[in-house]
Amino acid sequence: MKTLLSIQSQVSFGAVGNTVTNMVAAQMDIPLAAINTINLIAHPGYGLKAGGSLSDADFNAILKAITTLNFWSDIGVISTGYMARQQQVIAVAETLKTAASHHPELPVLIDPAFGDHGRLYGDVAIAEAIRDLLLPLAHITTPNRFEAAWLTGIDIHNAEDAEQAAFQMLDHYPLLEAVMITGIIPQTPHDTKCLDIMYSRTTKSEHNAPLLTHHPHGFSGGGDLFAALLASYVIKGDDVAAAFSKAAQHSSAILQYLDRQGQSDITGLAITRILDDAKKQAN
Repeated sequence: MKTLLSIQSQVSFGAVGNTVTNMVAAQMDIPLAAINTINLIAHPGYGLKAGGSLSDADFNAILKAITTLNFWSDIGVISTGYMARQQQVIAVAETLKTAASHHPELPVLIDPAFGDHGRLYGDVAIAEAIRDLLLPLAHITTPNRFEAAWLTGIDIHNAEDAEQAAFQMLDHYPLLEAVMITGIIPQTPHDTKCLDIMYSRTTKSEHNAPLLTHHPHGFSGGGDLFAALLASYVIKGDDVAAAFSKAAQHSSAILQYLDRQGQSDITGLAITRILDDAKKQAN
């Protein structure tokens, strides 16, 4: 089995970034190579920032060592998420170019992970660098509704808006094979569904899920969960459309389970329960 190379945040409590990716990879028997852009005690939803990231020199050295140690042939997907500094984006972009020179067919999944709920997580320069340096190297991207709107200038309220934004991104980034926009909640009265969409250059797919009762705006790490599932299914051999369908269904089922249980964070137990149920149904 090929390895998932995941470059994003890590927390000690709660589950976002590489923390939730590790849970997914362990349950799906996917080898994980995690490179952390920042290490925090908990995600920002807890209201306290404690921790930080490696120096740029150490971060760059870790990325360059992948080539020095000849690890590229072991990797099945590169997935990136939250970036703590602009310099990290620059270093990751150079790493993706190196990867492409060794294995041009290696899938690259870019989760922009720079904002949600109407605001950027950090410096606008980081979001701009992701837009200008990482997305041109992506084969798949998984922005949430806010990120897709920020990237395209299109206010997204429904599937039609999302389609317009997705095709703008496909036109702008020639390497992109698929755009997946998650967490679209229609802005009309009495809507009770949340929409995830996928548009490729040849197909489109949608997944509707009920709005969560206790977390109507989703869980912290929900997008990271979706991206981790998606990358894992690609490594296991699913095409992009099938991987999207499974990732959307299973991430939704995990979050609904957590919501019913009154949980505040994604847990490994919930991931295990839903994925085990999915395996039983498939058999």
